[in-house]
Amino acid sequence: MKVNKAIQKLMKDNNITQKRMATMIGKKRPNDVSARLSTANMSVDKVIEMLSVMGYELVIQKTTPGTRSKDQIVLEQSSSIDTLTSEILSILDEE
Repeated sequence: MKVNKAIQKLMKDNNITQKRMATMIGKKRPNDVSARLSTANMSVDKVIEMLSVMGYELVIQKTTPGTRSKDQIVLEQSSSIDTLTSEILSILDEE
C-alpha cells in the first residue's frame, strides 16, 4: 500500500477528517492535509507527524515472509510508472 493511501485508511478507521487532521498537525486549512495525501511520495517527517498525532508509529524492520497481522500495513515504494499508470487510468475512467 502506498503511504498516502495507508494514512487515508487510518484516518478513515479513526474517524479523522482532513479538517481535524489539519488541526492536529498545527495547520490552519484542510487543504494542507489534502495536498499531502495527494502524493504517494510524502516525506518521512510528514508521514511520522501524521501517524504520531493518530497514535501510530513508523517501525523499520527486516523483511519477513508471510502474512502480517491485521493491524500492520506494509508500505510499497512509489514509482513514476505507478503514478503514470494511475493518471492514465484516471483519465480513461473520466471518458
